[in-house]
Amino acid sequence: MEIIKKLYSQKIILFTFALIINSCGVYVQFDYDSDVNFNNYNSYSFYEPDIEKVEISDLDKKRILKSLDIGLKSKGLKRSNDPDILVTFETHSKERVYMNNYFSYGWNPFFYRYPYSSVQGTLYINFIDSKNQQLVWQGKGVGVLNEYSKDRDKMIGNFVERILEKFPPTAD
Repeated sequence: MEIIKKLYSQKIILFTFALIINSCGVYVQFDYDSDVNFNNYNSYSFYEPDIEKVEISDLDKKRILKSLDIGLKSKGLKRSNDPDILVTFETHSKERVYMNNYFSYGWNPFFYRYPYSSVQGTLYINFIDSKNQQLVWQGKGVGVLNEYSKDRDKMIGNFVERILEKFPPTAD
């Protein structure tokens, strides 16, 4: 019986650790045109027609734009009416439902399992060369979203910041 209690408590610890990692982390990928010299980009502007089509709340759009503005300025880019690059973004989300194998009613883990869900959000940030209208860089951040978060500014800012860490690309 003592071994079962020990294994059960280890599963609880692992499950809790996995939840903490999932709720805090943003998994980032990026791709870019390797023929482009990113040092030539000194200014940016948001491409409003694409951003207006994004199906999220206006408040979240403002949060993303504000975070992009802060992040791009910290990279030395200036906002301009005659930009070198156009910045746009898109979002996707999906609910994931899991069967909980770790917490159960009573000590028998096969007696009752209940589902729980989380929302996985994806944010794509696109940089388009304003002269030739070609996509030159795309960053993608995937993470667990909490739509009831008290600090959505911080949550969205973290997504954008983590993606922009990969811009501009560096030669390896």
